[in-house]
Amino acid sequence: MVKVYPDRAWPAFLRVVGDLSAVIWSAGWAVLGWLIYKTVMGLEVIADGIANTGKTFNDWIDAFRHAIPGGIPYLTQFLLDTANALQKYSGDPLVQAGHNIHDAIFKLAIVLALLVVVPPILLVLLPYGTWRWRDMREIGAALAFVRIASVTGRADQARAVLAFRAVTTLSFRQLMSASPDPVGDLTERRYERLASAMLKRAGLDPGRLAPSDLPELPPHRRR
Repeated sequence: MVKVYPDRAWPAFLRVVGDLSAVIWSAGWAVLGWLIYKTVMGLEVIADGIANTGKTFNDWIDAFRHAIPGGIPYLTQFLLDTANALQKYSGDPLVQAGHNIHDAIFKLAIVLALLVVVPPILLVLLPYGTWRWRDMREIGAALAFVRIASVTGRADQARAVLAFRAVTTLSFRQLMSASPDPVGDLTERRYERLASAMLKRAGLDPGRLAPSDLPELPPHRRR
């Protein structure tokens, strides 16, 4: 079971701020990567210029080839061979070079953008995302624990479990803030304050664990 945000307003607000900060951080670096990509891709005009120059040469050579008079022994073939040689060593290489440079610029733009964007995003999202996933699962598990106890009518037993867990997991400062006498609460089976502190730490409203309908026994009758 997963619960995205705690019941209490302040812890939920802090997590919302953290989520928004992570999203803004990632979006900001993504925009920067896009700008780097577009900037590098701006160099493709050089590649296009080289390819267009080659195409222009080929157009001139084609025009020259069509202008060659036919039927002249040796001269016609010589001129055709010359036109083919010019296309092979001038126009075609320029066109090919333009395409190669264009591909290289595209790959460079992708690599640079990824190198700039991915590390800072992963540096934040991996630890924060891992923590948030564990936090959501922990809150969800606590909610499932409370719901089962409430549905089965074992709220008192669940409160006792939470009280003992509070003593074993809360810091001394948190423990003494929850109760001025934690040991006395456990001994006298006054679980309410410790259980509430544990539920608050788990991100739940203590009111989710319905109070018992039975009156609490005095200390001398709890044996």
